[in-house]
Amino acid sequence: MNPDRPTLVSRAIDPCPRPGPHPVDEVQTWHALPSSFQWLSTCAAFADSGGMASGDELAQRLVDSASHAGGASGLQATSQVARWILSRAVVTVLGPHGWMLPLFQFDLANAALKPSMAPVLSALHGVFDEAELALWFVSSNHWLEGDRPAMVMHKNLPGVLHAARADRYVARGH
Repeated sequence: MNPDRPTLVSRAIDPCPRPGPHPVDEVQTWHALPSSFQWLSTCAAFADSGGMASGDELAQRLVDSASHAGGASGLQATSQVARWILSRAVVTVLGPHGWMLPLFQFDLANAALKPSMAPVLSALHGVFDEAELALWFVSSNHWLEGDRPAMVMHKNLPGVLHAARADRYVARGH
């Protein structure tokens, strides 16, 4: 195995290195993982915005979509998903079976990350931890008149960027 090549292991996606505290950096016990109720609530929160998939599942979906156009191989798709995770270009959620990726952030038909993710994540990184960041996308937002960012960001990017910047300002206490 080449240590320089990113790989994803089913049920154990390690999105490190990332600045600041991260659940992977800590010794995890069963008690540190979400309860069944918390996990089911998290799954329900992302259900109507596309659900979630493990890194391996996402890579397979990318391969399946790209194969219709003669695109990416499994290794290329796995490497792409790993790059997205390592560069913090995507939202990840820790669940009882490892790291999961909410699917609202992907254009599966074109095997790509939706371009609207970069500016929104840029506005929020350094303010929220992984769990808070994921929750932000599926929570009703005052700045969006009660809409949830994950549901409207691809059709109202200026509004979601305004909400992200406003929430960043409030979270920093300025």
